[in-house]
Amino acid sequence: SSGQLGQGHRNSLGDGPGEMGDNLAAVDLGTGKTATAIATGEADTCALLNDGTVKCWGSNGYGQLGQGHSRSLGGDPGEMGDNLAAVDLGTGKSATAISGGTHFFCALLNDGTVKCWGRNNGGRLGQGHTNRIGDQDGEMGDNLAAVDLGTGKTATAIAAGNGYVCATLNDGTLKCWGENDLGQLGQGHANFLGDDPGEMGDNLAAVDLGTGKTATALSAGYNHTCALLNDNSVKCWGYGASGMLGIPGLGVRVGDGPGEMGDNLPTVDLGS
Repeated sequence: SSGQLGQGHRNSLGDGPGEMGDNLAAVDLGTGKTATAIATGEADTCALLNDGTVKCWGSNGYGQLGQGHSRSLGGDPGEMGDNLAAVDLGTGKSATAISGGTHFFCALLNDGTVKCWGRNNGGRLGQGHTNRIGDQDGEMGDNLAAVDLGTGKTATAIAAGNGYVCATLNDGTLKCWGENDLGQLGQGHANFLGDDPGEMGDNLAAVDLGTGKTATALSAGYNHTCALLNDNSVKCWGYGASGMLGIPGLGVRVGDGPGEMGDNLPTVDLGS
C-alpha cells in the first residue's frame, strides 16, 4: 500500500473481519473539512473539499498528489488531516470537479479552466510536452498553465481515462487529449495529442458527435469514452473488445480510423 486509504498506515482494509462499519475510521481531511467529491487513480486518491480546495494522498511517484515532491502520503502517521497540504491550484482558484486517471489528476476550476498534474505520458496533461508535473518545486499553482481548450472555450465537465482526458465545453462540444492508440480521443486516427507543441487549443478538433449533436455529460473508462447527447442518446468510442461500446459488429476499436465517428457512429441501443 502507498497510503491511498489515507489511514496513516499501509494495511489493507476490508479483507478481514471487523475492519468495516464503525471500525473503519473516516479519512482525516482536516479541521472543519468535508468532501464534496472524490476521484481515485491507480493507487492514489483526491478529494474536493467543502471550501473548494483539493487534497490528495497515496502513491506519488509521478507527482500526482501535486505537492512538489514524489513521496507518497497517507501511509504513515501524521501525514493526513491538517498536516496534509491542499493542492496549489493558483491564486484565487478553487475546484468545482475532479477526475483521476493512471498516475494523474485533473481539476475543473471555478473559472471554467482545467489543470492537470502527475504523469504525462502521451500528453495526458495537455501541455504540449511529456514532462511530469507536480513532483518538483515550482510546478504547481500559478506556474501550472491551464489546459488550452481553444479561443473562448471553457469546460463544463471533465473525465479522465487511463492516459487521456475529455472535457465537455461551454458550447456543447467535446475535446479529448492524451493517449490515443485505441481511438479513445475519437479523432479518426491513433496519434497521441497534447504531447507536442501546437496540438492543443484551436488546433485540437472537437470530437465529431454527429449532425446537430452536442454533449451534455461524459464518462471515461480505461480506454473508451461515452457521451450523453442533447437528444438523450449515448455514443461510445475507443476500445470495445468486451462490448463496452454497446455497438455490436463495429470491431475492437472505434475512433482510430477515418469515417468511424460523426453520423457514422451509431448510438447505443437502449431499448424501447
